[in-house]
Amino acid sequence: MTKLWIVFLLMGCMLTRYSVSSDSQVISTSTSEPVQQEESNLVGYTSKEEIAAALDAANIFNFHYIDEPPYEGDELQIVQTLNRNMKGVLEFDAEAVRSAYVQEHAVHEGKFSQVYGAIISMDEPWFNVLQDGNIEVFVKQKNVYFNESPLQADETTKLYLMQKEDSAWRILSITN
Repeated sequence: MTKLWIVFLLMGCMLTRYSVSSDSQVISTSTSEPVQQEESNLVGYTSKEEIAAALDAANIFNFHYIDEPPYEGDELQIVQTLNRNMKGVLEFDAEAVRSAYVQEHAVHEGKFSQVYGAIISMDEPWFNVLQDGNIEVFVKQKNVYFNESPLQADETTKLYLMQKEDSAWRILSITN
């Protein structure tokens, strides 16, 4: 559960001078640890402005969302959910982020107070419909993690497990 909270915060966003203490609540959307680093090196940002300033300082100005026009039906709804989640973190919009996840997800617990990283690029989703009706979506993405300096980034393929809830596709879990 803690790893899940940490990853969600890593997806969060950027730049402030707040350090993560061992008793800070960490919000995460992933169950993996993409960058090997001590938790104390992470910096949590508490506003859209702090995130934007951190990205600007690192010369990260362009963000790439999954292109929506090639998709339709369930695939389009899933792509829109993934894009909404990415944008919600970059804009420090707790409601947008929460709306991307199933109600039982840990993101709905606690306060959305800091983000420790963000997705800056998502591309090439690949969909796999499971027997239980859920859909696996493999996505190439680039993440940035907010450290004291410099920001660290990685490129990876993430696996999003999507579940239909109240006629909308939402994120159930994320893994590397």
